[in-house]
Amino acid sequence: MQFKTKHFLRIIIFIGIFAILYFIAFQAMNLNMDTNYMAGVTFSRPYAIDLGINPDEALIASLDDLGVRHFRIPAYWSLLQPVKNQWNWEWLDNDLNAIAERGGTVTLAIGHKLPRWPECWTPIWARDLSEPERELAVKELLTKIVERYKNHPAVVAWQVENEPNFPFGICPSIRKNFIDDEIALVRSLDSIKPIATTDSGELSLWSLGKKVDYLGVSVYRTVISPIGIFNYWFVPPQFYLRKGQLTQFLHGTKQVYISEYQMEPWVKTTIPEASLEEQYRTFNLQKMQKNITHAKNMGVSRIDFWGVEWWYYMKTIHNTPEFWEQAKQIFK
Repeated sequence: MQFKTKHFLRIIIFIGIFAILYFIAFQAMNLNMDTNYMAGVTFSRPYAIDLGINPDEALIASLDDLGVRHFRIPAYWSLLQPVKNQWNWEWLDNDLNAIAERGGTVTLAIGHKLPRWPECWTPIWARDLSEPERELAVKELLTKIVERYKNHPAVVAWQVENEPNFPFGICPSIRKNFIDDEIALVRSLDSIKPIATTDSGELSLWSLGKKVDYLGVSVYRTVISPIGIFNYWFVPPQFYLRKGQLTQFLHGTKQVYISEYQMEPWVKTTIPEASLEEQYRTFNLQKMQKNITHAKNMGVSRIDFWGVEWWYYMKTIHNTPEFWEQAKQIFK
């Protein structure tokens, strides 16, 4: 009964805060802020490979053609340590060096749960470890990564885990407070660079902001839910700004930014398995332009967009360069 009461109170608090922030944001939703913000992208090498595009070519095109200068790069555990006690740094070295050579910067996402499905990138050898054993292995992973890249010219911040408190993905049981241990470890290894983590933009209270310097949140406009295609049309752009300001006030978070702004389709299976017709139901050129305008009116100082691999996939695999060309509005 106590658990149910506590759970019910959390729901009531969430609805109350949402209503207040929605009211405040609604008052300003007709203001055309047209904000200048730092635009970046998340770039996922395994996702590019899944789409059938060359990840090296896609990254270079993002740098040289789109003009992207800030990236979130996930340092996937299963790629870095595919075999126990054997490390493969070549792919990550190459990506970071390519970005550094062009004066770009990177938020390096590290930990067990990182962007893109299946969310938890557990190597095969670590899947049967006990929870304490797995925690030790993750701490070794963090230590190796931070020690290798803390002086890299491109790396300007660490993102520790991705939406660690949001129940999404194929993940083993993870101790709720383990994120505290990870953050403390990274801070002990590098006391200079800011530490971030992330949370759901629409479905969370953003309480993780009290644990880190920066909090990144996701923004999804059209998703597939249990009831079908669902649009967040009722959430005005400045909702995230106001909620971020409240988070900074309550928790002392230095910056709240958008770490994942939807700019690609949401499909039931995978993108390669979905027809273009199915993909266009949740994302098309018209929606992309609306999202670009929505992002400008959010009033936040930094937005990392989600979907650069898909733009390149549409351009090279489907001979539809319009998404890629339209994205240039963001980075010009």
